[in-house]
Amino acid sequence: MSNIDRYDYAFDPEADNWPARLLRQVPQGSAVLELGPGAGAMTRVLLARGCKVTVVENDPEAVQALLAMGVEVIESDLECTDWIAALGDRRFGVVLACDVLEHLRLPEAVLRALGEVLEPMGKLVVSVPNVAYAGIVAALRYGVFDYADKGLLDRTHVHFFTRRSVEKAMMNSGWVPRLWDANRVPLAQSEFSWCWEALTGDLRQQLLAGWSDFDVYQWMVVAVPSRDGRVWEMADIRAQAERLRLELDALRRVHEPEHASLIEHQKAFAEAKEVIHRFENEISLLKADASRLQQLVETLAAEKRELAANLQSAKETLAHTQHALHESSLRRRLRKFLRLN
Repeated sequence: MSNIDRYDYAFDPEADNWPARLLRQVPQGSAVLELGPGAGAMTRVLLARGCKVTVVENDPEAVQALLAMGVEVIESDLECTDWIAALGDRRFGVVLACDVLEHLRLPEAVLRALGEVLEPMGKLVVSVPNVAYAGIVAALRYGVFDYADKGLLDRTHVHFFTRRSVEKAMMNSGWVPRLWDANRVPLAQSEFSWCWEALTGDLRQQLLAGWSDFDVYQWMVVAVPSRDGRVWEMADIRAQAERLRLELDALRRVHEPEHASLIEHQKAFAEAKEVIHRFENEISLLKADASRLQQLVETLAAEKRELAANLQSAKETLAHTQHALHESSLRRRLRKFLRLN
């Protein structure tokens, strides 16, 4: 397999695959310096987006393929200095070093040189394989560290990076990381799936405990020269403020009808509260009237009971009087009858 075959691939530039995510860091129409593009999979997309692309490549087959695309090609080994001289005083808005640093014996020397070829407010986009990928750790568990034609253990890799080590290399070379991204690849879909599956479930759980980056296959870092760090920081603050303003405007437009409706509801609620308060007052008055009526009913009932008792007493007195009068009349008639006889 030739170098151009190993590093040639197709991808959807509008999807969420790794090359597309890297290229989203390049503004349309930028002046781009691309290091080690191979057969030019990403170069084709840059050209289609109106970028002016210069490449540095030393593989003869790749050089021919790149020349056929119409890009400017500097045929050179990155670890030599002739490519820097060939650039002269030209400056670029973006430098792409995607899956390149791991092929260099002295990546920091190249990183230092790149700081001189950027336009003001330019940026460097770097992608490196992550040697701390859990698949490599699983393979080491079985004593396996076998190089292959491609992948994390590509046989042409002479440098290995973790997030910490690539950050250190860049900062030592005059760069300030501004943005990180991770290409996460499930272990079962990697070239290390067999050794990962061979681990016991308990061992896999122990390895993954507290390890949030276990599935990071590659790291991307977007960096700016240290001299531009403060300017980029201010630009980020302004951009963030503008984003927040736009989000606030969007929220205001979305919620203005809801706010107006809320105001109407609040007015209706206030009116309803006033009506309820008036009803409560009326109910209180009605309750007071009802209480007085109840007292009057109770008074009338008591008077009725008293009147009934008095009437019953009068009836009893009348009956007693009638009885007494009757007996008195009988005695008089009896005495009269006795006198006559």
